[in-house]
Amino acid sequence: MTWSLRVVKTSTKDEDYYEIREVYFDPMGVLLGHTQATVGGESIEELKEYLTWMLESLNKKVIKSEEFKEEWAKK
Repeated sequence: MTWSLRVVKTSTKDEDYYEIREVYFDPMGVLLGHTQATVGGESIEELKEYLTWMLESLNKKVIKSEEFKEEWAKK
């Protein structure tokens, strides 16, 4: 299993909400799940690195929250 920080979009009939989350993938790249991304570390340098990863996530494909439900439905 691998993980990556990604933007996850949740939509309701009234609005869209975007959040940076830790997203987990299997070895084939299939979505497994996601969790809250918390900025923490043992040093200021680790905090800077994590914040850099968060900024980089803004340049990756946005994942719709429904995609996780679709993958779970296949299992």
